[in-house]
Amino acid sequence: MIKDLWQQLQTRNRLNANLKKSAKTAITSGLKSKPRLRATWLDIEPRQAVDSYETDRARRQLYRFLRDNVPVLNAVIWTWVRLCAADYDFEIVGSVSPGEEKAVHQALDNLDSRIFQNGLMKRGGIRELLLQFFDSLFTDGAVCGELQLTPSRSRIERFQLADMLSISVEREGDGYRLYQLADERKTLLNEQTLFYYGLSSQPASVTGRSILQSIPFVARVEQTLISDMHRSMRSSGYHRIHVQLAPPERRADESEEDYFARTNSYFDDTVEMMRDFGPDKNPVTWNDVKIEYIGPSAKTSASSAWYLNHKAMIEDICAGTNLAPFMLGYAYGTTHNWAEFKYELVQRQVATVQHAAASLLDWLANVELALLGINVQVRTRFDNRIGIFLSDHAQAEKVMLDNIITKLDNKLITRDEALRDLARM
Repeated sequence: MIKDLWQQLQTRNRLNANLKKSAKTAITSGLKSKPRLRATWLDIEPRQAVDSYETDRARRQLYRFLRDNVPVLNAVIWTWVRLCAADYDFEIVGSVSPGEEKAVHQALDNLDSRIFQNGLMKRGGIRELLLQFFDSLFTDGAVCGELQLTPSRSRIERFQLADMLSISVEREGDGYRLYQLADERKTLLNEQTLFYYGLSSQPASVTGRSILQSIPFVARVEQTLISDMHRSMRSSGYHRIHVQLAPPERRADESEEDYFARTNSYFDDTVEMMRDFGPDKNPVTWNDVKIEYIGPSAKTSASSAWYLNHKAMIEDICAGTNLAPFMLGYAYGTTHNWAEFKYELVQRQVATVQHAAASLLDWLANVELALLGINVQVRTRFDNRIGIFLSDHAQAEKVMLDNIITKLDNKLITRDEALRDLARM
């Protein structure tokens, strides 16, 4: 079924096999060598030619096609990206003086203003970087970018994200090498200035797995179901008027030719009358014309059966993408307690994915501080708290705090253990 979908995409793309490319050479130097990663935008519109489904590049093209054309999959990517791209803050590790703390915040604010620039939208910064980071991660299954310095190598100039369609991972010896394909050339990328992360990567495959990898077949079934419902509703889903016309009796002195002419004329006059039959008009005929309705005998039952079948397909897609239907806008009567429980599960999954983004931001921030001569390290904290659960979290925190105080007063734990427990809260 997936191959059928891929063949349809290939047939559609053969209309124009020209792949439009535009590349912009990086203008700054890397940590130890010139930047090798180029800002290459590959046109993935249906006009372009596609590769064999067995390649990483072709699978990513398919995932982008599904994301852009299947509403529920578009909602999946949109929801996951916005859930993970939460508010963040840099936390200083260890004790520092007020002057050092001010210098750290000033340096990181300046870094945010230039780390990821987008002149077309007149915005950028780390928040925009996170949106594109997670969009690439969930759609393509991986994200890749290069840290680039100013010509003087005194600070970070930018972080250049790559289009994953241009990135190739190849095994060499006991490790892997990253290459960028552009203008029919393959360029080896500098590992020292490169950041690469594959979602749910495995020892046998470090390229990562798109969150859409497990559901193209179900998405195909769901879209086929909608198409079938559309065609069936057009043909038999609505009641129609059926006009039955009894032929007139043949007169004794009437020839066969005249009888056929009179019958056909009578039939044509009735058809013409029904064509001009507006909603505010009533038919007036002899009793040899019978008008009745035709249509499904149990229209409600048929619609309910289609709804249940479609609901099952949607739930399979949601299960494959680790989301609940209500989080994608489907009202399936979810109870409040179940919604809270499912959202808590999603938040735990969000936290694990955010670790990858946090490691990137930690790396960028600490490199910037080191280049500026500030001997301080920071780490990134994402704030996933939401207002509707604040009272519950506050109550749970109060219970945990009372529990720690009670243990300390009864000498069940030491002061250091109590401080560690407080830090984990």
